[in-house]
Amino acid sequence: MVLLNAIIYFFMLIVPGLISEWYYNWLSRVRQRTIVATALIFNLFIFLTNLIVLRVFNDVYTVENLREHFLCLSFTPKYGILSIIVATIFGILFGILARIFWIRNRNEN
Repeated sequence: MVLLNAIIYFFMLIVPGLISEWYYNWLSRVRQRTIVATALIFNLFIFLTNLIVLRVFNDVYTVENLREHFLCLSFTPKYGILSIIVATIFGILFGILARIFWIRNRNEN
């Protein structure tokens, strides 16, 4: 059971970054393909944003407190859905910004 929980938590940390990276690459149409680095950067932003939101709404102040909340069965799917929503927003936002700046820099050269 511990191994299954570890796998679930690992995917809950990695998958939102990959979703965000997919939206980013789709909207920005950047030719460079650094999937792992971009996904890990998005994962960091998503995790920090989730901690800030959970601090406001659920009084989660530390990572140990977050781990205690994960033991509740109703919290884990909510955290996963929150992560996917934040990942989608970040991917779309940064993809649009990258495309705007890429078009602007391309026209200046």
